[in-house]
Amino acid sequence: MSVLAPAVSLVCALIGAQLPVFTHDLNDSASIARIKVALQKPAPKLVMELPKADFRVNIEVIRPFADIFALPPWVTPPGEFDAPKTNRAAHDGTIVGVGIDPGVVAHSISRAIRQRRAHTEVIEAIIEYCRLHRDEPGAAGICGGPPR
Repeated sequence: MSVLAPAVSLVCALIGAQLPVFTHDLNDSASIARIKVALQKPAPKLVMELPKADFRVNIEVIRPFADIFALPPWVTPPGEFDAPKTNRAAHDGTIVGVGIDPGVVAHSISRAIRQRRAHTEVIEAIIEYCRLHRDEPGAAGICGGPPR
């Protein structure tokens, strides 16, 4: 709803009411008296009632592509050494093109060596701890009971 049109018409009406009626004599005492009376009146007040808000906004955050990249809770994530998924039948005899990437093979071999070394270091650290601290409280949980 525009407030401009009623305001403009109100201002035009006020200006029209205050303008003297032009006669041949510009110093007409009746028009001057009418102007003085109009100027002494208080200025009209424009009162507008603002509309009440009758709506509500609900904002929900939706992550884009969340349904594509998030796994449902009943799906186990793929393991590191799982076989790649194919769309072939289980007993299909066709041979799919096989290629060996030497970089991938070397990387998996070096990762396996690093994992085995780390596992050996952890076992040796536990053995050393059990040798020195077997009698302390709580050591039985790590060392597994009396010495063998």
